[in-house]
Amino acid sequence: MTVIDMKHPAKVVFLVQAALTMGIGSIEYIVLGPAHALSAVVGGSVAMIPQGLFGFWVFRQRGARNARLIARNLFVGEGLKLSITAVLFALVWTHADQLETSAVLAGFVITVLVGQLSLPLIVGKIRTH
Repeated sequence: MTVIDMKHPAKVVFLVQAALTMGIGSIEYIVLGPAHALSAVVGGSVAMIPQGLFGFWVFRQRGARNARLIARNLFVGEGLKLSITAVLFALVWTHADQLETSAVLAGFVITVLVGQLSLPLIVGKIRTH
């Protein structure tokens, strides 16, 4: 069995968002059917992919000596995240006519909220000092 290093916050948030996206998709499949399930998973993925890339981009450097580099990575990463999100939404809306708009947006919003709310809890648990 492979063990994932959970000391990196971006990995943990990405895995939490992935599990949530699959959970939302499963619930929507049972309750509302496959079209809603696919739509929710697409919406969650539109949130999860840019957030994961942002996390790995920003947390590449650590330590007080790298504070300026970390700050620069934060701004560049946020710009990349917003750009990638816009591109993914543009692709979704232009190439996927069968998706349910409300389910896409619900999957996106729930995944973003859980990712943002889980980070303080995750970071608080992995501090070693």
